[in-house]
Amino acid sequence: MCIKFTAEITPVTFKRPSSNKKRRYNPAEYAQFKDALGFIAKAHMKGRTPLKGAIKLYAEVFKKIIPTSRTFGDWDNHGKAISDALQGICYKDDCIIVDGHVRLFKGEPHINIELEE
Repeated sequence: MCIKFTAEITPVTFKRPSSNKKRRYNPAEYAQFKDALGFIAKAHMKGRTPLKGAIKLYAEVFKKIIPTSRTFGDWDNHGKAISDALQGICYKDDCIIVDGHVRLFKGEPHINIELEE
C-alpha cells in the first residue's frame, strides 16, 4: 500500500523538548507544526487504517531559502519532525519505518510525503 500527499505548510525541524522542572513540553513552533501536519494527514487518510508493515518514508521539503543555509535546518531533523507528526495517524509507531529519504529544495514552502509499505 502507498500513501502520497502534499502538505501546504511551512516545514519546521525537530526541536528538543524544554523543561520547567515540573514537566517537559515541545516548543510552540514545533508543536504547531506537528498539529498542522497531523491534521492534513488525518484528512488525507479519510478513515483508512494506518500502515502496519515495514514502511519507507520519502519526503521532499521546500522552503523559500536555499537548503545549504544554516536556517534551513538539517535533513535529519526535518525527517524526525515529519515522522513524529504522522505517528498514530498514518502508522501506529515510527519504529516501523525501516527506510527514509528526505530531500531539501528551495521553493514555495510545502512538503511532499510518500509512505510505502
